[in-house]
Amino acid sequence: MVRAALISLVLMAVAAAPFASSAQDISYSIVDHFPGPDDGYDYISVDSATERVFVARTTGVMTIDLATRKVKPGFVAGQDVSAVAIIPGTDLMLSTNFEGNSATLFNRHTGEVKKNIPTGSGPDAALYDEKSGLAFVMNATSKDVTVIDIAAATAEATVALGGKPEAAAIDGKGRLYINIEDTAEIAVVNVDSRSVVARYKLPDCVEPTGLAYDTESNLLVSACANGKAKLIDAAKGSDRGSVEIGTGADGAIFDATRRLVYIPCFDGTLSIFSLERDGRAGVVTTVKTTAGARTAALDPTNGRIYLPAAAYQKDAEGKRTRVPGTFQVLVVGPSARTE
Repeated sequence: MVRAALISLVLMAVAAAPFASSAQDISYSIVDHFPGPDDGYDYISVDSATERVFVARTTGVMTIDLATRKVKPGFVAGQDVSAVAIIPGTDLMLSTNFEGNSATLFNRHTGEVKKNIPTGSGPDAALYDEKSGLAFVMNATSKDVTVIDIAAATAEATVALGGKPEAAAIDGKGRLYINIEDTAEIAVVNVDSRSVVARYKLPDCVEPTGLAYDTESNLLVSACANGKAKLIDAAKGSDRGSVEIGTGADGAIFDATRRLVYIPCFDGTLSIFSLERDGRAGVVTTVKTTAGARTAALDPTNGRIYLPAAAYQKDAEGKRTRVPGTFQVLVVGPSARTE
C-alpha cells in the first residue's frame, strides 16, 4: 500500500531545450489512493463537476465516487476497454472496446448505453473536438482513425494513417495531431477534409505515446518510451528540443491554468515541468509514484492527478504479469508552491 506521504522531489536536467526564465518550486505528493479489483487498465478521465473518476478496465468502465469513495467496477460493460473520453456539454462519454472493434456511447451519470458504434480494428485512444462535435478513435491494429459524429451517434469517416496511432491532441482550429508509435512521427489530420496533410518527425524518440498541446505557444509535447518528451512546433513541425523524463511513458497532460506538463511513466515516476508561453520548458520535477502508473488524468479545479497502477512481476518465461491484489488509483496533488 502506498502511503500518502510527501514525496521528495528530484530535479533532472532538461536536455536540448532552453529553461524557462524563472523556475517554479513545486511540491507534489501522493495524497490519496483508491483500491480496486484485479483487471487490466488503460486510460482514465475525471469529471470535476460530479467528482467522479472513470477508469478503462478489461471488462468495462470502472467509476470512483470521490465524495463517498465508492468504487463500481462494472458501471458499463466492455471488451478490453482502452479509452474513457468525456463529451463536454453533454451527459455522454465514449469508451473504446479494443477487442470488440467498437466504441460505446453512454450516459456517464446513469451508465445507460446509447449506442455501440463500429470502429476500425483495435480501437485505443479517443478524443473529442468541441468545435466540430466529432470524436476521433485511434485504431491501433488497422492503423487508422474512425471519425464519429456524436450528435448522430454514427461513424462517418475513416482516415488511414500508415502507422500505429497512439494518443492525439486537437488545436480547436481544424487540425488533429496523432502520435504514430511505430514510425516515431506525428500525423497531422485536417478535420474538414478528413485527410493527413503533414507528418512531423520525432528525432531521438522511441515509441511516442502521450501527446499534449498548448494553444498559447502552439507547441506539441510528445511523450516517448525511451525517457524523452519532444517539443514540436505545431504549425511547422520543427523540433524545439527534448525534455528528459522517466521511461515507459503512456500519457501527457498540459494544465493550461498552471502551465504545467504532467507525464506519467511506467517506471513509477511522474515527470512535471513548466511550459512558458513562448514554448520554453522549465526544470523537471520527478514525483515517485509506483511502477505501472503509466496513464493519468487531471482535475483542473484542484491540480490533482489520478493514476491507475498495479504491481508487476516476471514469470518463469520472463513475461511481465500483474500481481494480484495490487490495483489502485493513486492521487497526486500539489502540496505547496512558491514563486
